[in-house]
Amino acid sequence: MKRLNHAALLVLVLLLGLSLSGWRCSETSIITNVESAQKVSSSIGNFDGVLDDNDQFGGAVANIGDLGLDGVTDLAVGAPLDDDGGSDRGAVWILFMNDDATVDVEQKISDTEGFFDGLLEDNDQFGSAVAELGDLNGDGLRDIAVGAPLDDDGGTDHGAIWILFLNADGTVLFVQKISELEGGFTGILEDNDQFGGAVANIGDLNNDGVFDLAVGARLSDDGGGDRGAVWILFMNRDGTVLGSQKISDISGEFDGTLVDGDYFGSSVAGIGDLDADGIEDIAIGAIGDDDGGIDRGALWILFMNTDGTVRFEQKISENNGNFGGGLTDGNHFGSAVTGIGDFNEDGTLDIAVGADQDDDGGSNRGAVWILFLESDGEIISKSKISSTAGNFVGPLLDGDQFGSALADVGDLDIDGNLDISVGARLDDDGGIDRGAIWTLFMQQSETDIDVTLFDNK
Repeated sequence: MKRLNHAALLVLVLLLGLSLSGWRCSETSIITNVESAQKVSSSIGNFDGVLDDNDQFGGAVANIGDLGLDGVTDLAVGAPLDDDGGSDRGAVWILFMNDDATVDVEQKISDTEGFFDGLLEDNDQFGSAVAELGDLNGDGLRDIAVGAPLDDDGGTDHGAIWILFLNADGTVLFVQKISELEGGFTGILEDNDQFGGAVANIGDLNNDGVFDLAVGARLSDDGGGDRGAVWILFMNRDGTVLGSQKISDISGEFDGTLVDGDYFGSSVAGIGDLDADGIEDIAIGAIGDDDGGIDRGALWILFMNTDGTVRFEQKISENNGNFGGGLTDGNHFGSAVTGIGDFNEDGTLDIAVGADQDDDGGSNRGAVWILFLESDGEIISKSKISSTAGNFVGPLLDGDQFGSALADVGDLDIDGNLDISVGARLDDDGGIDRGAIWTLFMQQSETDIDVTLFDNK
């Protein structure tokens, strides 16, 4: 039940001629907690892959559907500093999952594994972002997009994404690169834009029957230094780009205010049609936003047009969007974001947002916020999950950066509640910064709060 409009109630009561003495109502608050959690890392969760120090497994995570056709959702997990083939070239792990969120079997995709025949170079950081694309080429199997934000096509760290057409075993059938020089992309990138640092499936925005992508370039200098940008890519079925639209401080009819160092485009997600106008909307993280204090972070909800421009936007930060979550300096709220459907079943879509340098319980342990939304993007209520909140017992340690990646994994344990996978890219299981992911099995309950509206005694 949404918050009551007390002014409207007063008018209604007056019109009906009812007594106002001692009138009370009950307002429902949704409490969201973790029922249980399963970690997957170098030493936990039946993961048999080999991780090395500083691989940062969990730097990205995506629900890729039931690739293995066994009735269980599978995951793609980025390890952007993996050294296969050379220093920090990066990798993606395809995890075929069990319904208890342990790993059944895994397949690595890198410069030397998984039949990936694209050309990676040192420090490309392939695996910094990952998104599922549905069955892009119509062969009955899921495909994925993978970011490589330090790719040098066209100039230093211009960035790129790779479209991977997958086999049922998680190996690669063929690839298509999208960069300033390849894949039909005609947008202009500059040195250090880091196009591909975030990527998301945003549905079929232009209604041509093919899923489209949003791609973050968080260090774009449109309007000022490192303000950031997001590119909307209208896709062809072969993984090339049909057309594109840039959204930034000076492009795409975006009317929000960005300042230097906001890093708009730090994270991106398709969140469904929030305002029910028939067009998919998107969420964009800006971890360097200074609302309320330095680098507390922010999230922008963009209500879209079919041509990839912005119809209107709503900012969520310490000072905007009815959030008021008590963020502190350096939290990096907006480090990750995912749509989670209508989590509280009130008829409006909701989201989960990472704050991977939150200090609950210790320095930079990280946190995740569950945000229950109004159709205009403002917040009805919120729940926090961290080392000290949301019934999550982890354990998390200092510097884990829980909340560095997020994915809605559906109802994995079939208990009627949505479950969420969370990256902790600097977890030290097995060695320094090898990384981990946590799958959170969620539960929610309702609490009724009595509110006295009027009392004329």
